[in-house]
Amino acid sequence: MEWVNTANFWVSFLMALIAVSSVLISYTIYRSSTDPEVILYSQPDIKRPSIINLIIHNIGKSPALNVTFSPEKALPSKAFGFDDAQMPEKIVDGPLINGIPYIAPNQQFVITWGQYGGLNKYFGSSHIDVDISFERPNSLLRLNKFKKATSRLGIRAWELTDSSDRNWDKKTAEELKKINTNISKLVKVMEQRFEYEKANNAINSDS
Repeated sequence: MEWVNTANFWVSFLMALIAVSSVLISYTIYRSSTDPEVILYSQPDIKRPSIINLIIHNIGKSPALNVTFSPEKALPSKAFGFDDAQMPEKIVDGPLINGIPYIAPNQQFVITWGQYGGLNKYFGSSHIDVDISFERPNSLLRLNKFKKATSRLGIRAWELTDSSDRNWDKKTAEELKKINTNISKLVKVMEQRFEYEKANNAINSDS
C-alpha cells in the first residue's frame, strides 16, 4: 500500500505542477498580448527629402507609463549636412532626456534627427544601444510592474538609400531646367504658328 500512496503523491504533485505551469503560460501569453512595448528607431521622412527622423513608438497593446531612456553613449542632435557635415552636437533636452510620462498604444513621438551626412559623421560604422524603461499599467505585482527593452541605433543601414542621396538640390535644378526647356519649345512653336497665321492672313488680304 505504501507504494500506492507514493504513486498517488507523485501523480498529484505532477498534476499540480502542470496546473501551475498552465497558469504561468497563460499569464505570460496574456501579458505579451496586452503589455506596452516601447521601441526607438530611425526612419526617413517621406515628406522632407534626405531628412531622417528618430521615432519613439509604443507598438504594444496598452499604455506605457514613466518612460525613460538610457543610451550607452550620448546621441547626436540636429545632425544636418552631407559630405561636408560638421560633428553634430549631443542631445541635451527633449523626451529622450526628460522622459515621457505616458505613451498611448501605437502613439509615436517624432524627432527631426538630421541628415545622413551629419549622422554618419557621428556614428560612422558604430551603433548605440539605448535601454528603455517603463511601467505597465494596472500590474498586480509590484515586481512585475516594470519592464525594460533595448533598441539599437545606427546610420549605415540608410547608406545608398534615398535618405543618403546628396544631390537633391542638383536634381531639383535639373527638373526645373527640363520644365524651362519644354516651356521654351512650346513658346517657339506658338510663335511660329503666329507668324504662319500672320503671313497667311496677309496673303489672303492681298488676294
